[in-house]
Amino acid sequence: MPARLVSVINMKGGVGKSTTTVSLAETLAMHQRRRVLVIDLDPQTNASIMAAGPEKWNELREKERTLDFYFESYIVQQRPKPFKSLIESKVSDLRGKPDVALCAAAPEFRIVERDMIESFVKRGFQIDAIQKWICERFANGLKTVINDYDFILIDCPPGISLFAEAALIAADAILVPTIPDYVSRLGLITFRKRALRLINERRGGASQLMVLATKYDESFSLHRSEAQLLKENLGDAMFDIRIPQHVDIAKAAEWSETPRTFEQKYGAMAQTVAKLGEEFVAKVELAPAL
Repeated sequence: MPARLVSVINMKGGVGKSTTTVSLAETLAMHQRRRVLVIDLDPQTNASIMAAGPEKWNELREKERTLDFYFESYIVQQRPKPFKSLIESKVSDLRGKPDVALCAAAPEFRIVERDMIESFVKRGFQIDAIQKWICERFANGLKTVINDYDFILIDCPPGISLFAEAALIAADAILVPTIPDYVSRLGLITFRKRALRLINERRGGASQLMVLATKYDESFSLHRSEAQLLKENLGDAMFDIRIPQHVDIAKAAEWSETPRTFEQKYGAMAQTVAKLGEEFVAKVELAPAL
């Protein structure tokens, strides 16, 4: 079966989006025995460095095996490297090297997107045509690897860029990590009413929406009440598991040169992250593929 494509996104930063992407990839590979590819679309490159470490990430960048080079080749009208050649397998710092692969980003990705839009506008393209072009090139790359994995997790940049929109249009499911507070809930409502509705119109069908409470503090009454409101409003789209604000989650995001077990890496949060993987598989695999 082809991989399920899941885009991980939030309109705002600082919600644990990249941490969620990488920890989910690792628990799916370790505990669910799934083949997972992480595609980093965020120029901040957090997921790339968390998954591969700074040394390997820098090596990929120097060898022009990051997404910015792939799309820049189209801009300068050169033949791009095959999408599959960008992928680095077995990137995790977990002992035993679980089946987690990475397609890395670089900070230059932001510049490539700007240059791409400028180039197309000068040639008379409208924004919808530019979006269609990006979607087609992205889809063509994904087609070459989609049968190699069970899940492809796409770490999108905050907000809605043309590349993020392409990832959302391609996705079978959209995972939104969110802090359970009032402002974040309003942002999620806006995302559902406007951005997600537009995405579904463009893709010709509804993608599965999943929402995960992150940086959750059980002792904070606002978090408890907002998480409950999210559950009441979203029903099964809301994860039952909540990812706490915990130092072991932050520590797990730091690359270790010495391989470590899942329990060593995630500490007191190991069981929570494992349960996230279990619930994720139950939600995604029960939903029909699009």
